Amino acid sequence: MCKGRTIMPRQPIKRELEQGTYWTPPCEVALSEAHPRLLNALKTGSGLDRKRLFVAGAYDMALGSPMGQFEVAIDCESGLSCGVFRTMRSSEDVSGKPVWFTSDGDPDNAVETVLRSAKAEGLVP
Repeated sequence: MCKGRTIMPRQPIKRELEQGTYWTPPCEVALSEAHPRLLNALKTGSGLDRKRLFVAGAYDMALGSPMGQFEVAIDCESGLSCGVFRTMRSSEDVSGKPVWFTSDGDPDNAVETVLRSAKAEGLVP
């Protein structure tokens, strides 16, 4: 698939889904806009020129407040992706550890994988 989406497939529609993290539809941006920590991880892999970078804003569903953003680089040829969650803490741009994973090329699924990693790191409640 490996294409940006214009729909919002993960909209909260039921009361029990109004808790947790919501993200905006991932938008493709230039690879040069990636967080330095993600760029360094991508440089260790191969085929940097084949990767497409997607960014999605993260929000707390209950409060509606912004939490940060997800950045995922997807390589549709190899099926590998790498992503990070980044946020501002005390005026400092903080990112989680870049996580590598196999991907189906769907930016939403990649964001969901990075969300699980960010939760495990304690960056997202």
